[in-house]
This record gives sequence, C-alpha cells and structure tokens, in this order.
Amino acid sequence: MALAARRVGLETWREAVARRGAQNGCAQECLAAFDSRIAEGASDFEAAYLALEAYGGLEVIDLPGDPSQPQILAERDQIEPPGS
Repeated sequence: MALAARRVGLETWREAVARRGAQNGCAQECLAAFDSRIAEGASDFEAAYLALEAYGGLEVIDLPGDPSQPQILAERDQIEPPGS
C-alpha cells in the first residue's frame, strides 16, 4: 500500500486539496498549508501532498505487487496489472 494525493478529472491540485480536506473536516487548514507551501516555492503537486499529509488527507492505494497484499494477488499483479 502507498499514500497518494490524487486529482479527479480536470481539477487543480488546490481543488483536490480542498476536496480531500473537506472529506476529513479540515478543508481550510489544508488549503492554508497548501498556500503556505506554494509561497515557499514548492510545486503544486508537492504542496498538495505535504498539505494533505499534515492533516491525514492522503489516500491509501494498493500498488501492483504490493507485499502487504496476499501472496497470490501480489504475484498475479506482477504478471497481469490490475484492470487488464
């Protein structure tokens, strides 16, 4: 498993931060952290990741071959990526 900041459709990274922050009840805090990182010179995707990380807003995703998956699923994903 991995932690990720993800956008939906054509939303900007700032919109993604607002959406995920709202889902966790901390949209304003996440946006303030995002804007602060941008002001410090971070790229928009880095600022989004760090802002969401600070407030527990990152999404947990499964990666192909993830060792935390059952062995059979991890091996199958190495041969045939999910969604194939």
